[in-house]
Amino acid sequence: MVGMEVKAERGIRGALPFLSVLVLVLLMQLQYRLFFLDNLFPYLSLAAVYYWSIFKPRLVPVSALFILGLLQDILSGGPLGMTALLFILVRIFVVRQGSRFLEREFLFSWLFFIFVALLFGFLNWLIASVYLKEIQFFWNAFGQSMLTIAVFPVISWALSAIRSLLVAESW
Repeated sequence: MVGMEVKAERGIRGALPFLSVLVLVLLMQLQYRLFFLDNLFPYLSLAAVYYWSIFKPRLVPVSALFILGLLQDILSGGPLGMTALLFILVRIFVVRQGSRFLEREFLFSWLFFIFVALLFGFLNWLIASVYLKEIQFFWNAFGQSMLTIAVFPVISWALSAIRSLLVAESW
């Protein structure tokens, strides 16, 4: 079984985790105009980084997260390197927790993601405030974190479908 899994992670299927984070980074840059969510959009890429750091950390190495984070910063106009740093910190933190996540059910993972998303939003706000030398509106970062927490089950479900392609039997 391990041999099949290694073979499936080669080639384009092995790039699926990276590509899924890339798609979510690009999706975050689309301008959605909802009257009550003008400045808020969930950290979709954070959910993917968290998910892949639990299940397939080898396929989304630190170097890939650095590139994806820089791309997100460039596209969003945020402080250059902030998202890259935060992605790497999330990956290190989750990978260090190890099999504690793999042995738990979805609810535990989601509860822990709540902590990660709130901390991510706070650090995002803090770094942006220091970088721009003025205090940013905190409730935007908090609202983005809450939206991210709300959409995590949907993103997790979609990414689990992608993960099933990685371990599907090859004919």
